[in-house]
Amino acid sequence: MRRVKDNKYGYRSWTAEELVRFGKFLILPLIVVILVVVILVWDRNRKDAGETAPTESVSEAETQAADTETEAAESAGEPHEFTTEDYPEIQELMNTYFTAKQTADVETIYRLFGWTDTTGMEALRSQLQYDARYTEGYRNILCYTKPGLTEGTYLVYVSYDLKFKNSLTLAPGLLWNYVKTAEDGSLYLTDSSALTQDELNFVSDAEKMDEIVLLKTQIYAKLRLALEEDADLAESYGILEKQGGAAGAGQSETQHEVTVQIGGAEETAESSEAQETVSAESAAEGSSDASGEAVSEGAEAVSGADTAVSIDSQS
Repeated sequence: MRRVKDNKYGYRSWTAEELVRFGKFLILPLIVVILVVVILVWDRNRKDAGETAPTESVSEAETQAADTETEAAESAGEPHEFTTEDYPEIQELMNTYFTAKQTADVETIYRLFGWTDTTGMEALRSQLQYDARYTEGYRNILCYTKPGLTEGTYLVYVSYDLKFKNSLTLAPGLLWNYVKTAEDGSLYLTDSSALTQDELNFVSDAEKMDEIVLLKTQIYAKLRLALEEDADLAESYGILEKQGGAAGAGQSETQHEVTVQIGGAEETAESSEAQETVSAESAAEGSSDASGEAVSEGAEAVSGADTAVSIDSQS
């Protein structure tokens, strides 16, 4: 039906009834459009919040870690005097020493100690060659160094991992040496029997420092766990322990091998006095060599000079 022309365009205007009827058809699409817009805005806000949350979490975690480190440093009671940096020549010296031990290079060992008397050289070579039947070498050698009593002297603790041929598990260890400087400026290792009483006291005091107590505790705990979890490692380790294992000799050929007891044996032992002080009979290689410390079965964790350990003197 044609509309009556009632305007200048030739068509009549919409009536109110027609507008209402037409508006009903527009309401539903309009609602859909509004809902789509709302959903898009909400989704965008949610994504923005998700992107910022991890950053905030990381920031909080870093803050907490920093606080923990600060608290640990404050609770230590004393500044850390040993450093693993600043002395590359010490690290090189110790790397050379451990390489010589593994390859049974006795001549180099004697040179590093400044020994001129060749007595005991062949016995040492034989011992190191025997050790090499069971071991592949020393890994992860790290020096903790502090200046000694006089200029040109250094107290060095060396942590390392010993690799045995029949096991993938590494056996951690620790030794110390009082390094000195020769007249030509070269560094050399010392036999602790040649140290003065003041130098021995200096080492004894260092043994009681928190950072050294913690270092020893961590290494001995790792060693004991390794031996308990790896039967092959424990077997080879026990063989070397009985044979004066991984211990070289020079001159008087006295080496303190510190070992975790295997099979619950009782401590093999020196007196407790040897546990509390650094004796002049300590390692001919100037070390308290930790292939481990002898810890009786069920003993508590090692903690410095007052530990439930024994030091086996190998001659």
